[in-house]
Amino acid sequence: AHAAGLTIYGGTLTPFEGAFYFTPEGEDKRRAFNAWIRTGGVYDGFVDFDAAVRDPSDPTRFKPDYHVGDWLHPSDTGYETMAKAVDLTMFSRDRHSAINPLKTHRMLTDWGRLPAGVQWGAVIGIIPDGQGGTWIHHRSDPPIIHLDDSGNVLKSFGDGMFVMAHGFCMDHDGNLWAGDSGSFFDNLATRNRGYQFFKFSQEGELLLTLGQAGISKAGPDAFIAPTACAVAENGDIVIADGHFPRPSTSQQDGDRILRFSPDGEFLDSWGGKGSGPGEFDGPHALAFDSQGRLFVADRSNDRVQIFDEDMQFVAEWKQFGRPSGIAIDQDATLYVSDSESGKIIGGAIRNPGWMNGIRIGSVEDGSVHAFIEGTDPEGLGADKHGNIFAGLTRAQRLTPPLLQKWVPENK
Repeated sequence: AHAAGLTIYGGTLTPFEGAFYFTPEGEDKRRAFNAWIRTGGVYDGFVDFDAAVRDPSDPTRFKPDYHVGDWLHPSDTGYETMAKAVDLTMFSRDRHSAINPLKTHRMLTDWGRLPAGVQWGAVIGIIPDGQGGTWIHHRSDPPIIHLDDSGNVLKSFGDGMFVMAHGFCMDHDGNLWAGDSGSFFDNLATRNRGYQFFKFSQEGELLLTLGQAGISKAGPDAFIAPTACAVAENGDIVIADGHFPRPSTSQQDGDRILRFSPDGEFLDSWGGKGSGPGEFDGPHALAFDSQGRLFVADRSNDRVQIFDEDMQFVAEWKQFGRPSGIAIDQDATLYVSDSESGKIIGGAIRNPGWMNGIRIGSVEDGSVHAFIEGTDPEGLGADKHGNIFAGLTRAQRLTPPLLQKWVPENK
């Protein structure tokens, strides 16, 4: 249709819990479809019928007086509300301005300054400091850097320690855990290095090392290719393991989630390579919500998986695109970065029909209510001030920065 010069509009699907054929699986598909309508980038504009008629206290259902009694077909009041949801000005806008009307943040230009001669590497790890600045873990030396609210360097360390920065979190004592996924491809130059996690003080003192340098396999004392970490409420460290791609000498299956005590004792692991519930294909980011549930960016499966405190499967959400990064703030807002959707990687289009960017939604019901397009970050962080930090994966360069700071539109 676009090739013929036509403009395409879509509408989201209304709720249907209470209808005779409702199933939780069907509801998951409805949410994923609605997220695709809102943020997939296929339509030039859309009408959010779902948002217009759903019950705010139970968004899987119509408002009580908005259906005819079967929880499926709108009543006269429901239809009137749906009609009022149509923005008639949408039909007079050009195609590009109609796409994606959800605007919540603006990017600060060229935020972040490194010392003279230091190159930006791919910013894969981000830990906001709560003061408007952030710690970053990037693929250059020095690899660990603390930037203040204005983007100036406060401290840095870790030179020469990493093959491929991947995974970054701060424990309850303020120590920094930084991962090294090793080379993505066969590389003799990095032999006997990589596939480890390091625990540092904020002054750069190395406190602990997990994994065996140069050994890429699944075990209690070894990693295939660690990618992310998160800190549980009790202080345990949870690590995602299994990057794609990986060298031919690496274990090709076994993608998993591991749990360690704060002093590095192996406690348990879950998963295996696959696409079923509780299986993973390139788990790429982790985040806990206030209920203790673990959100896993199961990137190569184009989904976010959710687990309870006992690592029992709760749900999978596909409405957040192909997730590379995950962050959850104190207001139960879920941020998901998508760096790969619509791109040709390894000879195939990844997650076709979707746009890359940052999707913003709710950890409570999985609804997606905003989208930042025009960026394709992997690293991701969000702070209590509403700032979003996005890290790009590009070749090393001096400028512009490979780190973006997005601030709320009203700031």
